[in-house]
Formats: sequence, C-alpha cells, structure tokens
Amino acid sequence: MNNNTLTLRSSTLPVLLGATLLAACANYDTTPNVAASFGDASRSIRAQQVVDPSAPTRNATLSSTDGKVTAGAQKAFAESHGYTVKESKAPTIEIPTQGKSGGK
Repeated sequence: MNNNTLTLRSSTLPVLLGATLLAACANYDTTPNVAASFGDASRSIRAQQVVDPSAPTRNATLSSTDGKVTAGAQKAFAESHGYTVKESKAPTIEIPTQGKSGGK
C-alpha cells in the first residue's frame, strides 16, 4: 500500500461515522405532521364561502316559469330601465321537397 491510499482510508472513516451519526439523529417526523393537515386551508376557505349548505335539500321543488312569462318579465324590466328588448323572430326551417342533394 502506498501512503496516499492509507491517508484516504483514514480520512474516509471519520466522514462515514459522522454521516451515520447525523442520519441517526435526524428528525423524520415532519412528513406525517404535514400530511395530517394537508388541504385544511382550502377546505376551510371553501366552507366559509358556502352560505347555506342545506339549501339543496330544503328547496327541492322550485316553481318553474314558462317562456312567455319570462319574456314578459324581461320586457317589463327593460322598459322600466329605459331600454327595449329586441324581439327575436321565430326560426324558419326550410325542407327541400324535390329530393335534391348536393351530389350529382
């Protein structure tokens, strides 16, 4: 053995021993603490934004309105605020009667 190999081996042993002691004394308990509270902030904010969580079960049946009533309400609202609602035309559907298609 030459002198360089002996010096390398003698300096490697204390480094390995120090690394082993450091690993043995390290605190690895941080991960379970973080995982236990993961998402608490977002769940808390979401709960604060919900006004009435039981609303869907309490208001199960809502009265429905037809299109004519809704259109009349829109028109009355618009007129009370000084503008008019543009009347829409009924859609027209053209059905070819000759049996012609785009092909030859």
